[in-house]
Amino acid sequence: MQANDLFSLVPLAWNGVALSVPEDWRPARLGLGYLFFEDADGPAFEFKWRRGAGREGMEAALRALTPKGRATAGGELPDDWLAALADFELMPLSWRQAGRAGLGAALFCPDCGLAAVFQGFAGPGGFSPGRERLLAAVLRSLRHHDPGLPAFRLFGLSFVAPSGFSLASHEFVPGRFALSFAAGRERLDVVRLAPADVLLAASDLGAVAARVFGAAETEVCTPGTVAGWPAVWLARRQGGGFLDATARHLGRQGRLAVLRHDREANKLLGAALASARPVDREWLAGTAAACVSL
Repeated sequence: MQANDLFSLVPLAWNGVALSVPEDWRPARLGLGYLFFEDADGPAFEFKWRRGAGREGMEAALRALTPKGRATAGGELPDDWLAALADFELMPLSWRQAGRAGLGAALFCPDCGLAAVFQGFAGPGGFSPGRERLLAAVLRSLRHHDPGLPAFRLFGLSFVAPSGFSLASHEFVPGRFALSFAAGRERLDVVRLAPADVLLAASDLGAVAARVFGAAETEVCTPGTVAGWPAVWLARRQGGGFLDATARHLGRQGRLAVLRHDREANKLLGAALASARPVDREWLAGTAAACVSL
């Protein structure tokens, strides 16, 4: 947690964008380039982005929000918002409907080509000075082209995807958070399950791993240790013999998966890589260990 203009904010990262938000903001909707937060009063903040979209992407984002009176181009942003967005070119927008109001802008970063649009939502009583300062603090925390690989820090999970892998899909339901990444035809799945004690009360770790990763009966299950915690490995078509090699050559990918029990966090964390080549066990162990519970 960090203090920003007297607000207690929690750092969050999602697919190349990082920002800090109040503890009571809940990520209500997620997309590959989309974050939408709600608080106790309803919608709080929305941020949508597209890399490499350029200045035309900023203009398209504004047009997408302004037809049929959904929003009005123009308006005046608070000075502290403008200061927080000094690195962007921007086109303000505003709206007011059904007793609620929003204020934001379409954005373009000339340094990296990112195009984005954000909206801050007023509370039931409108944009109070406190609400404006809070949104300014959130905007000041925004980072979108820091060096390094894209990080993910959300729903109690922290992970940095390996080089070459891009987020392809995600799933969040109570007790389960899954991220899927792609690099060519390879697919990397990362999962976090909770609470571990409830899951393991009915099944052992191997059975849980088999359900989570959809293991076939023919997959080899072996115990191990990852990041100092007990783990199980599931292997499909990982051998160097004729049958496994031929199956992979004919397009039937192999897969190696690992699931560990973090007893301190009371969570199960794991990763699986599907590939046409045998998976490097040390590489997957390191990748799985990088998936940690917050």
